[in-house]
Amino acid sequence: KKMEKVMKKSLTILLTVISLQALCSGETNPRIFLYGEVHGVKPIYEAELEVWQNYYSNQNMRHLFVEFGYGTTKLLNQWMQADDDAILLQIYDNWEGTKAHNEYNLEFLKNIKRTCPETIFHGTDVGHQFETTDSMWLHQLEENGLKDTEEYLISVENIQQAKDYYKSDNDAFRENCMAANFIREFDSLPEDEKIMGIYGNAH
Repeated sequence: KKMEKVMKKSLTILLTVISLQALCSGETNPRIFLYGEVHGVKPIYEAELEVWQNYYSNQNMRHLFVEFGYGTTKLLNQWMQADDDAILLQIYDNWEGTKAHNEYNLEFLKNIKRTCPETIFHGTDVGHQFETTDSMWLHQLEENGLKDTEEYLISVENIQQAKDYYKSDNDAFRENCMAANFIREFDSLPEDEKIMGIYGNAH
């Protein structure tokens, strides 16, 4: 417990320093605030939640970029509007065997819905769950007659990115996909919109 408190305090200080560096970097009106994490560590999720709550409340930010696939965040955004946690729990079950499948991540997402209900998630990773979550999302689009939409094309591309990544096991390929996906999502927002992003420290 004591170690967790020390770690959380250190992380909060570090995140504050990073934010100040961004504000003092010569950029008069920064729009992108990126934070690195070690996946699955409770104090890190708690510190990130505090940072997002601050941006949400004090800077009117609504767009949170995360290390999930496109389809995952589309379903998370549906869950944000739902009356129960059925969608979230299905996504969570599909994460089994990955670093995202941990109770602290689940609680982090629930706390975002509870305290920052207008949050919009943007997934910029390859579609890791292409056999489960991403297929669910694709099937939903097909059922609603949306196969000719840009949303569907992006979903198919994101799934293909993951298949190509796992076939080649090429980390540079994944990083390039993540960068391209990030740019696509960022460019889709209004020019004055600010965003926060959370990514593993390997990226």
